[in-house]
Amino acid sequence: MKESEYIKFQSYLKRLRSIYLRATCAFHIFETIEKLRAPNIVGPEESSKNVATMRRYNNFFQVTRHALNFYFLIELARMLDTAKQSLHMDKLINFGLSNRKKINVDEFRKNNQNRVFLQELVSKYKGIQKSDLEHIGIKLDETKGIRDKLIKYRDQNLAHEDLKKEEVSISDKEIYKILELIKEILNIFSYKTEFSTTTYQVAVDESIQDTKGVINNLRKK
Repeated sequence: MKESEYIKFQSYLKRLRSIYLRATCAFHIFETIEKLRAPNIVGPEESSKNVATMRRYNNFFQVTRHALNFYFLIELARMLDTAKQSLHMDKLINFGLSNRKKINVDEFRKNNQNRVFLQELVSKYKGIQKSDLEHIGIKLDETKGIRDKLIKYRDQNLAHEDLKKEEVSISDKEIYKILELIKEILNIFSYKTEFSTTTYQVAVDESIQDTKGVINNLRKK
């Protein structure tokens, strides 16, 4: 039996949410390690102790920092790619645009028979609106420069090791902006088609606390 457009759209959302969750946690773990090394953030004494601990396990922390930085950048670039054969945010948006009439209340009802308060949700169901897509389009336009830089950095430094590279600088502020953009788009589509949203904050907070816990425990050894 052919998979409905509604089911396929939910499958795309699920896969992209999973990629996003791993990428945002990796970014926050990396950022936490960097902050724990910074005297202007944790203070000179704490910074000195943390740096000394990381140097004691230098091979591990050097590789871990590099791997985390590599991972979240390539995952973000993967989500922002435009390759026809791949799943990414453009694919999700275009699929939603092309199949707005098929991702509808009847499909929602059929695929959520065991949902609590189903009839109430059905009565409120509006699906993906033209205004949602216009809002997403504006947000994408606002971040085009950052998205282009991520793709260029991925192509030159992560997917390939180009002999000649253009210098590409991406700030933490820009990473935060892209993470917020992706989260907002995923949540717009999740809410409009499934009445669900994800904050990801619990996973982020646990990633930060776990990273601090690892450093603190290593300092005691």
